[in-house]
Amino acid sequence: MSTDRDAQLLAIGKQCSHPSCLLVDFLPFKCQHCEEAFCQEHFTVSAHHCPKYDESKHNRVAPDCPFCHTPVAVRPNQDPNVRMEEHFNNECSVITGKTGKARTMPICARVNCKKVLFQPIQCNSCKDTFCPAHRFPADHNCTPVALTDAKPGMTNPFANINTKSLNTKASTAGAATIGAIKKTIATVPKPKPTTPAKTDPKVSPGSNPFSKTDRYVNSPAFFPSNHS
Repeated sequence: MSTDRDAQLLAIGKQCSHPSCLLVDFLPFKCQHCEEAFCQEHFTVSAHHCPKYDESKHNRVAPDCPFCHTPVAVRPNQDPNVRMEEHFNNECSVITGKTGKARTMPICARVNCKKVLFQPIQCNSCKDTFCPAHRFPADHNCTPVALTDAKPGMTNPFANINTKSLNTKASTAGAATIGAIKKTIATVPKPKPTTPAKTDPKVSPGSNPFSKTDRYVNSPAFFPSNHS
């Protein structure tokens, strides 16, 4: 009965592949190199001495030259000491005096630093780029850049224009326009004044129903009826 129960538990988790452990872990770790399952204590490469892990391929570091601070690339399966000695003899700009190719990556502007900047940090005062260790003004002897109103070398495109001649031409054109408008106004005929129509005194105006006199004259009471 207990054997079946143990078999079910083994089916749920996995046993640690380390020969001295063999612990059943319900959340095992898988090594990316040898692809074996291990417990939390033995899943690292150094803990289970992974036979398929190559230090020269997976843990490559380009050391910096102590003189020119240039990263020195080390080929796989090459001794870093031999590669650094080759750099001292043939490539180092401080020892050999060779300037080499132009740098494509910016370097720290602080004196005696010259680190390659993969993420440059610009100072707001002197506008130079520095490494994280020398990014503050107190760390690189910051000298603020003087602000100028106009940049040197820039010329005014309107410097050679004669403003007096422009004003004279504008005044002449304005006077000509005003004269043309006056001539146009002078040639337009003036309308004749209209006189009110004269009324004939002999002609009596029509009766006005709103006049008190007309209503009185036209009323039936004004004309007495003839009695027989």
